[in-house]
Amino acid sequence: MKYLSLICFLLPICLRAQTPEAVKLYNDAVAAVKAKDHPSAIRLYTESLSIDPLYPQSYYGRANSKLALKHYEEAIKDFKKCLKLDATNAKAWYYMAYCNMKSKDNDAAYENFQNALKHDNSLAKAYYYRAFIHLNKENFNLAIKDFTAYLTLEPDNEKAHFNLGVSYYKEGLNALAIQSYSRALDIDPSYEDARFERLKLLYKEGDLAACIQDCSYFVNKRQKLESVLNYRANAYLKDEQLDLAASDFKNLLNHKPGDQLAIQNLAAISIKQKDYSKSIVYYSQLLELEPGKAAYLKNRSIAYMQIESWNEALKDLNVLIEKAPSNGDAFYNRSKVHLQLNNSGQACQDMRQSARLGFEQAFAYVAGLCDN
Repeated sequence: MKYLSLICFLLPICLRAQTPEAVKLYNDAVAAVKAKDHPSAIRLYTESLSIDPLYPQSYYGRANSKLALKHYEEAIKDFKKCLKLDATNAKAWYYMAYCNMKSKDNDAAYENFQNALKHDNSLAKAYYYRAFIHLNKENFNLAIKDFTAYLTLEPDNEKAHFNLGVSYYKEGLNALAIQSYSRALDIDPSYEDARFERLKLLYKEGDLAACIQDCSYFVNKRQKLESVLNYRANAYLKDEQLDLAASDFKNLLNHKPGDQLAIQNLAAISIKQKDYSKSIVYYSQLLELEPGKAAYLKNRSIAYMQIESWNEALKDLNVLIEKAPSNGDAFYNRSKVHLQLNNSGQACQDMRQSARLGFEQAFAYVAGLCDN
């Protein structure tokens, strides 16, 4: 009875022991893999398994060669066979999960990355790829946790820092996103996606000097010019560096003719700099793009008034009032123009109408302009 128990205990071990012929073929397959001859490796692994179908390493090796050839579905089948024989093989779980990802089966990939980490929580890439699954499913907080876990093990992967930054941004954590983009750029200063995403957040967070510096990197390399010129011009504008802002908006128009926002900003800069003649040019361009637009007519009429071009101002105000008869501001300004043209009766009528429409500044002038 004692001997029978010993035989029963040893039997599973004996069944799992590999034959010398199978081991030799397995080793030949490994040599083929080292030579990057995966078709030969697959053939040799298959011959090994024909001799010993309970050889988990041969299933594992054949699966990896199929993976190398991008035969993901076939690789998954072999990883499953390997894991039936040895469910503790963390790398088999990991590579099967990777094949699942490549086969667009993220649910299976997630489950298998979980199994890989259960057996070996030092498998850095399992955290990395699982983080992308979370990212694609918009589970940004979980993506942050997995990218952070990965970077604890592999701190010098700029792409992981970048995607951690994306995850922070999606969670509204802009300061942490900027830090992650900056870390990616510390590792690889030429990582342009990280720099571009960082400059957008720097602008949003009001760090204008840093935003301008990142924009200038792209301008100097003549890359992403339309976007970065727009960001840099607006950063200069917010920073009251009006000449530099105007220069960038003009440059932007060279690359994107007819950009209304750029022309609007150039017109606004001209007003701020009291260059009313130039602002008239820009508002005229805008009116060619959008004839009759009230805001452009109003601003151009004010610019005409500033340079005392009363008849031109009157023309714009007439069109504006025709298009927007409830605009008390327009009647007020036209009253002022009529006054300069010595049309006192029409000046009074317009001032009264401005007051009727509720434009408060008109009330102070009605009595002086009109006979009660």
